Amino acid sequence: MTPLLILSGASRGIGRAIAERALERGFAVGGLARSADELATLVALNPERVEVAVADVRDQAAVATGAAAAIARFGAPSLVVAAAGTLGPIDRPWLLPAGELDDTLAVTVTGAANLAAATVPAMLAAGRGTFVAVSASSATRVFPGWAAYGAAKAGLDAYVRYLAEEAGDALTAFSFVPGLTDTAMQAGLREVDVERFPQVEQFRRWHERGVGKAPAVVAGALELALALPREDLHGNVVEADALLKAQAQAARRAEA
Repeated sequence: MTPLLILSGASRGIGRAIAERALERGFAVGGLARSADELATLVALNPERVEVAVADVRDQAAVATGAAAAIARFGAPSLVVAAAGTLGPIDRPWLLPAGELDDTLAVTVTGAANLAAATVPAMLAAGRGTFVAVSASSATRVFPGWAAYGAAKAGLDAYVRYLAEEAGDALTAFSFVPGLTDTAMQAGLREVDVERFPQVEQFRRWHERGVGKAPAVVAGALELALALPREDLHGNVVEADALLKAQAQAARRAEA
């Protein structure tokens, strides 16, 4: 049977790169995102192995309907990735607009919970499956101005720990930190004024030097993570940069 990946945020950035790599590896893909046009280009890559649904991850019913369509077509997912996210408002913690803060938390935490509600029961019934939440270093490291984003990612990590603890042995669940990646979110961040984001000049310099990874590199790092033993993943936070560094070191040793 063809393995199935279901993921949110499938239309662009890291989510899109993960979906494309999965297709290259022979997976079927159930993609959820808000943009019908961008989802259509994902379907065009392989119509026989792609099922998509326009869904805002904050809408539990829409997520459930989209996931159910992919499961009905391809069977229980082997892998689920919560990749939808939003940077949210950038400002000092006490100046964050309440509505925008609510949206940031809802997209990141509630969105992942909605995706889990739509997919984990099928994985548990099948006796196997992996749930991955795309997190960020800002969950534990302070970047001034990022209180909304950091709080949302910290909440996401906590949710994943609970999921890992309570889902049982049939499921593997972990958080995955991409590190600095060249996405539309990062491009928007570089446009923020220094008053709200004091480190903006550093991020602009990193971009000029090409420090940020391509989303495809992050997708490759996730593949490295998925090859690790379950005990290295389950309930943990796994960093792409550490995996890529280890891979590069191993390659250098092999060439020596």
